[in-house]
Amino acid sequence: MEKKDKVVVAGLILVLLFIIINIFSTVHTMDDYEARKESGNERWKQVENRILQTEEKVNTLEEEIEAWKK
Repeated sequence: MEKKDKVVVAGLILVLLFIIINIFSTVHTMDDYEARKESGNERWKQVENRILQTEEKVNTLEEEIEAWKK
């Protein structure tokens, strides 16, 4: 093999290595994004439940105030 061929093969192997690393990095990033998205969705469900509980408390207090007025 000539030196030029060795350089080309080494370059191709290096490019292939970078592509493989990029694929694994992309898969890891996508997995991390999905995990964060699910975590965020759970947090918003907690916030929604807290809002609903607060609305129930406010409605109860409004009913009590109306009962006291009568």
